[in-house]
Amino acid sequence: MPKWLTRKKLILIMITFFLFLVIGYAAYLFFNFQSTMKAIHSPITIEETSTTRPIIQEKEDPISKEPTPITLLLLGVDQFEDAAGRADTILVLTVNPQTETMKMLSIPRDTYTEIIGLDFSDKINHSYAFGGVTMAHQTVENLLQIPIDYVVSINMEGFIELVDLLGGVEVENEVAFSTDYNDYPKGEITISGDAALDYVRMRYEDPLGDFGRQIRQRLVIESLLNRLSSLNIVWQVPSVLETIRDHVETNVTFDDITYFLKSYKPALNNIEQISFEEGEGRLEDGIWYYFASEDELQQIRDELKAALATK
Repeated sequence: MPKWLTRKKLILIMITFFLFLVIGYAAYLFFNFQSTMKAIHSPITIEETSTTRPIIQEKEDPISKEPTPITLLLLGVDQFEDAAGRADTILVLTVNPQTETMKMLSIPRDTYTEIIGLDFSDKINHSYAFGGVTMAHQTVENLLQIPIDYVVSINMEGFIELVDLLGGVEVENEVAFSTDYNDYPKGEITISGDAALDYVRMRYEDPLGDFGRQIRQRLVIESLLNRLSSLNIVWQVPSVLETIRDHVETNVTFDDITYFLKSYKPALNNIEQISFEEGEGRLEDGIWYYFASEDELQQIRDELKAALATK
């Protein structure tokens, strides 16, 4: 060791070098995340309706200090090559930062409803095939009679990649069952991407039918949110961002994300599921539809509106 390089100087140099690496990597992640959000951002056309409202009003109002409740529509899309695809999973989340609660509603994909923008009714998941994110957004908003502030759509290939990148998802499986490709024993299980997709799709062998499917969707979403908010994935962030860039479309901006993390994160720890349970499925002209109970639909509308109420 040269005379000028004492042990203390060597330690100082190593610490300084390490700090440069950490700061450099943090800057890389920041700009990578920012560029990813710009790449996937896709403004949706929101026509003026009775449910329309300004999005995150307090961000533009310096007088209001408290963040307001928001709604998010999550679409899991089956899409192959250049086909438009259909929304296989339709989830509506209301997040109230004041009560620190979140409500999650899974809408059965076969739900018979008016397709906004077209002069007929059909399965709600067809709205995405007919008019993409915009028509799906308007159709769900019309069904529930609440404002939908944000939409995130992810195709199933991206869902599989994301789950695998995060090391799988952990769920407390309530009903043991098997599919053509996977076995799911009762109890706590960790499942990979393909198995997770198979897990949330299974309906016919579940004694609870589509309600059981909705429960499994919630379990997987909760696990994904926990994984994504964990500091343990910091070295996986570039790969996660690449997957998001390739498979996600949203009207959420980079500024929205940073604001959510500051004001809405506590609500993730208190998720309550709302479900359609009283409707019926039946054949109409040889096609299977789910017809929601009007009374239950109104109860769900009222519950979601109450969840969006401010103090």
